[in-house]
Parts: sequence; structure tokens; C-alpha cells
Amino acid sequence: MKQKRDGQVQLNSLQQARGLAAMAVVAFHLSIMMALPRYLGQELFTDYTRRGNLGVDFFFVLSGFIIIFAHGHDIGQPHRLRNYLTRRFVRLFPVYWVYVGVFCLLVAMGFGASATIPETFSQWISTFTLVRLDNLTFPIAPAWTLVHELAFYLVFALLIASRRAGIMVFGLWMVACVVLGEHPDYHEQTPWTTYLSPLNLNFLAGMLAYLGWKHGRPAIVKCAFPAGLVMFAAIYLAEQGGVPYGSAQPVYAISFGLLIAGAAALESGGQWPSGLRLFNLIGDASYSIYLTHLAFLGLTGKIFIRLSAYLPLSPELIYLLVFAGTVACGCLAHLLVERPVIAICRRRLPGKPSLAVQGAA
Repeated sequence: MKQKRDGQVQLNSLQQARGLAAMAVVAFHLSIMMALPRYLGQELFTDYTRRGNLGVDFFFVLSGFIIIFAHGHDIGQPHRLRNYLTRRFVRLFPVYWVYVGVFCLLVAMGFGASATIPETFSQWISTFTLVRLDNLTFPIAPAWTLVHELAFYLVFALLIASRRAGIMVFGLWMVACVVLGEHPDYHEQTPWTTYLSPLNLNFLAGMLAYLGWKHGRPAIVKCAFPAGLVMFAAIYLAEQGGVPYGSAQPVYAISFGLLIAGAAALESGGQWPSGLRLFNLIGDASYSIYLTHLAFLGLTGKIFIRLSAYLPLSPELIYLLVFAGTVACGCLAHLLVERPVIAICRRRLPGKPSLAVQGAA
């Protein structure tokens, strides 16, 4: 755990976990892409990547942990609401707007075989505000998860404005997600299924993980890490055996919460391995990797598939090269776009530094 000059605290273990989750999502989508006829038309590594989309669940749990870690002291302090909203705005929107703006411009110029841009006014509003008004498929497809993030940020803002009202609204939201929630297919998401999705329970799991780490006995909390691994493996095998995702999802959330709390406790106790700088970079870049990976997968996939006509590249090697190239491009986007944009916004929209995990969404 490293103290930074701006008053932030960086938990390297959680940054590294963010990087692993981002790479899991990349691998998941890459296996799907390579099976398409316009690419290789061949399934690759699907036995290992078929549940890489659980990286999204992990991101949500981690977000719940990070927000209360960074802003738990703001709860019930309405004079701190402006600072909270400024920090969340800077972290979520400017970089996203840059990426979605460039993406829509490229699609309008004819790039992207299957990419689309919004067609109606309400779809444009949803695209740029991340408030779902209909069943829009976002131009940057992974942005559907940011709708959940924004909803969580706004509900947490109520906790800052009024502890009592915030607890009541947050509690009702969680109960509604349990009672009324459902898991629709990606292209069938609506405002109802989004804002009442059981996926939102992941934020609660992350908040509880933080409280366990903060107030639990370190020796016990450290044991949460292996317990989380065992629980994850058990529910993963159970799901492969036929348990539906809807039933498995709460268990995944608990296992991720245990992993996060345990990793934080191990690092706080000086028992987390050092020297994983590459994973720290990937964790810092996870937001850019996540938002740009589909575009870079398509670009690098076409490049290496064409090169395979001249070089002895096996399908498996092409997969690995595309994967590494996509992650590298996401890291470059972080260094050349995300970091400068956020730095400019923070200078123009100053907010007091708070305890936070560097790069947290």
C-alpha cells in the first residue's frame, strides 16, 4: 500500500486485480470474435475464457469497495457533495466522451463493419449522459456497464447529502433489485431491467467487503482471500454443471468481495507480492482497456490474420498476438489520452484529494 503525493492511497493488489479483470473481459470477447466467419471462424481457448465476462461483476464489486473507501468519510456531510460529484464526473465522463466521440466519427466515415451509432435524439442523450432511456445498444458496447456505475454514484450521493435518506433509498434499491430484478440478454436491456438488475447488488457486496476489511480482525480478514478463491471455484464448477447464472451471481459477488477484502488485508499487512509493475500499469489502464478493447480487437485481429498469409502464424498464436496487442493499445490510450484528459479536468475542476485507489472508476 503506497502513499502518494496528492494524498491518495494506492492499493496495488486491487489495481492488479482490476487489470486481471479487464484482461478476462478482453479474452472473453476475443474468443467470440475469432469464431466469427469474417475472422478465423474457429473457436479458440473458449474452455478458459467462456466466463471472462465475470470481470464485469468483479468491477462492480470493486467499485462498491472503492467508493466507500474513498468517500465513506463524506457520508452525512452535504458540504462535501460538490467535491464528490466533481471527482466522480472527472473520473467517468471526459475520457468516455473522447472515446465515444472518436468512435462515432470513425463509424460515420465508414469504418467498422458492424458498428453503429445512435439514430434518435433519445439514443444520443443516453449515449452522452449514460442514463438509459430505451433499449439502446451503445456505440461503445461496454458502456452499458457505466450506466450501472452512474446510478450507483448518484445513489451514493444521497448518502452524502443525507445519511438517513441515503440509507433508505439505497436499501429500497437493493430490495427492489432482489425482488424485481432479472437478467436479460445484452440486446434486450431496458431502463427497468438496468436499474433493477441484480448486478447492482454487486455494489453492496463491495461496500460490505470494505467494512469487513476496515473493521474486521486482520488475521481473520486475510483468510477471506483463500476462502474467496474456494467459493469462486465451487460456484464456477456448479454453474458449469447446470446451475443458472441468476442463482450463481450472488455467490460470485460474495466470493469477489472476500477476495478484495482479503487482498487488501494481505497488502496492508505487508504480505502481498511486490514487483508486479506491469500489472499495476494494466490496472491503471483498465478503464481505457475496457472501453477501447472491442475496437482494438477488430483492428489487430484483421492485421494479424492478414499477416498470417505471409508468416507462419497458427490460429493460437494469432489469438495471443491480438490479445497482447489489444491490451498494449489500451495501455497506450491510457498514457496518451486518459491521463492527460483527467489531469486537465482536475486542474480546471479542482476537488480535494481523498483516499482512493488510483485509477478507480
